[in-house]
Amino acid sequence: MAKGNESSLAAPAADVDERPPARIGLLALFLLFSRLGLSSFGGNTSAWIHREFVEQRQLVGQSEFIAALGLCRIMPGATVVNLAVVIGRQLRGGAGACAAVLGLLLSPSLAVVAFAIIYRRFAGAAAFHTVLEGGAAASVGLMIAMGVSIGTHLIGVGGKPRRSVVARIAVIAVTAATFILIGVVHLPMVPTILCLAPVSIGLARFLPAARPSEQRHGGG
Repeated sequence: MAKGNESSLAAPAADVDERPPARIGLLALFLLFSRLGLSSFGGNTSAWIHREFVEQRQLVGQSEFIAALGLCRIMPGATVVNLAVVIGRQLRGGAGACAAVLGLLLSPSLAVVAFAIIYRRFAGAAAFHTVLEGGAAASVGLMIAMGVSIGTHLIGVGGKPRRSVVARIAVIAVTAATFILIGVVHLPMVPTILCLAPVSIGLARFLPAARPSEQRHGGG
């Protein structure tokens, strides 16, 4: 058999992000999560984690982050703490998980104590409430940006599609159903996710991948 054929057979068709293994020190991981916890005013810390680890530093692949976020949202506990455990464990094992969680919680907890003291003194100031509302608005905008980034990755927009047209339509349908049932109809989140998750997993498992012609032409 020719070497060219051997190399083509040996090359795996990976369905995850192809990137070199990333390493980060425990102290750097702790400080990074501390900064994220301190800078994520208005909540939605998971959006800041996505921006830092996926978009800027590329320590975590987009597919890996999507899987971790989906798992953390349906598990008991705070989503962002669960996400810190998963990412820390992925990057540096058990010690990394501990460093990530400590960094995420320790510095912000001290900041909250200081903030509570300041709030008691300046709670009546209109400018103080304006600052809080501005921080919340920026956080919502970042959350929307993360949703768009993850959504385009799942659908295959802007890159080589890994799923067939039918599979991408199914992704859009499940995403829209989740948004409508939870965000519009206000059904309980846990039962809704428990019902939709098996459907989504089944579709991802059994629907075909993109054909070579679709990959070359971007699904067109």
